[in-house]
Amino acid sequence: MSEHIQKLFDSIAPQYDLLNSLLSFQVDRRWRRQGMKEFSDSKKFQKILDLCAGTLALSKTLLETNPMTQITAVDFSENMLKKGEALLTPEERKQIQIQIGDILALDIPRSSYDGAMVAYGMRNVGDNPLALQNIYEWLKPGGRLVVLEFFKPTELLPKLFNITYAEVVIPVLGSLVSKNKSAYEHLRDSVRKFYTTEEYRKLLEQTGFKNIKITAQTGGISHLIVADK
Repeated sequence: MSEHIQKLFDSIAPQYDLLNSLLSFQVDRRWRRQGMKEFSDSKKFQKILDLCAGTLALSKTLLETNPMTQITAVDFSENMLKKGEALLTPEERKQIQIQIGDILALDIPRSSYDGAMVAYGMRNVGDNPLALQNIYEWLKPGGRLVVLEFFKPTELLPKLFNITYAEVVIPVLGSLVSKNKSAYEHLRDSVRKFYTTEEYRKLLEQTGFKNIKITAQTGGISHLIVADK
């Protein structure tokens, strides 16, 4: 990932969770809970890799669904991880191992994890084909990938959302709260430049994933993708 993007996320770390709640009207919590239901089998999913983990919101949500799992949470922004770590309970600290690193350059042995998850971070990865290939190798046979993301819209409702709310409100409100306009302009622009859900399905298939399931959330503003190795 680029140094520029890393600096953007380092700069907005203190206000990141507050802004997520404000900008999504707290619907983002429901989106994460829906995604973590895919890891509810505590016998099958004991060891999970949380990539682009940010302030650990997804890791914490997973522990609500599967309290027995062990999580390795990785992000390239040290400030984001520190913000999340400060909010962990003593019990959560025992189950979430934090690591600073780039999804494109992690030294992880093959077949190490039962599952991997990414919440709204794949748009910030410069090479998604390589990232998915890495994840595929890190998963055990039968392992599962869960991705929550804002994909390039193709349907009317998400297109309208992107033209209005995402185009105007998100950069303005993000600038007012975080004092960093460029970070939330990046959020807007990254959706425009990203894959559609069907393009991403093909990318997953080319990588080797199977049983691919795509679920629209809140009319297609967000999407949940589940794929198995």
